[in-house]
Amino acid sequence: MMNELYKTMKPIYLEEGVIKPIVEFEEFSDIIEVFTEPPYGEPLTLEDKQEEFAGYVNHGLALGYYNYEGEIMGYIGLMDEVEDEHKEYFDKNIDLIKPLYVYGVATKSKFRGHGIATVLIDVVNSYAASNDIDFIYCRINHKDSMSEAIFRKNGYTDLYQDGEVVFQDISDQAFRISEKTDPEGNLKRFLLTSITEKGEEFLTLTGSMAGKGSQIEEEKVFVLK
Repeated sequence: MMNELYKTMKPIYLEEGVIKPIVEFEEFSDIIEVFTEPPYGEPLTLEDKQEEFAGYVNHGLALGYYNYEGEIMGYIGLMDEVEDEHKEYFDKNIDLIKPLYVYGVATKSKFRGHGIATVLIDVVNSYAASNDIDFIYCRINHKDSMSEAIFRKNGYTDLYQDGEVVFQDISDQAFRISEKTDPEGNLKRFLLTSITEKGEEFLTLTGSMAGKGSQIEEEKVFVLK
């Protein structure tokens, strides 16, 4: 059974197409094939795809951007909680505010350069603002990220811990990108943006986000494994 995010998200009709929940596994399988391409290079099995889709169905939302010919051009995946593996990077009281985790965003190769990801991120920011979400965060490749500039353009900034920019090293984890990937390719950078005043105050005062009153030194690197 689809969760509440699927039930409450209505299609958004735009000039170039429609953004709506991905409810068919075949469509989801099609769009996340982009993660097998460079610079991602992720080995995706059928089981991997099924598990990821089930995650969205159970406690998230996969949104697809379809053109008016019915082809899926891009997608953005959302989870309505801070992932357990990420909590150590935030303040211990992070559960006191309401998050939205952008789990993935991608555009099919032939549609890149047409603003697909920008539209999807803008829609998610608007959705969060309308649904009492306090902040949004994402995790991107530190090296060769295809979405970093787009997120930053939309107001996302680095996640900090103890005054240092946070990176996650996944090279020793089962879900690392690839054995053949350059070591820096297995470093993940966190970006986030506040949506409500409550979210901005919490993230700034706890040092998770640079802002008014925070004591942050730019670009010190803090890597946790």
